[in-house]
Amino acid sequence: MPTRPTGVASPPPTPAIERDLVTPHRTANTPSQYHLLLLRYQITALEMELECERQRRQEIIDRYERLLAER
Repeated sequence: MPTRPTGVASPPPTPAIERDLVTPHRTANTPSQYHLLLLRYQITALEMELECERQRRQEIIDRYERLLAER
């Protein structure tokens, strides 16, 4: 990651396609851009929830396997 003269890391340049999309750091100028941003946040929230559920299930599987091993 390139650094500025102040020593603060700056993000790498984004490709043209990504640059034109709405990101959390940009303001949505049109209703469609706002809707796209909202959908992205919802997707991110669902992905985080899915990961938590996967971890919870893995913990249950691990506990079950430990119980079986103790028998």
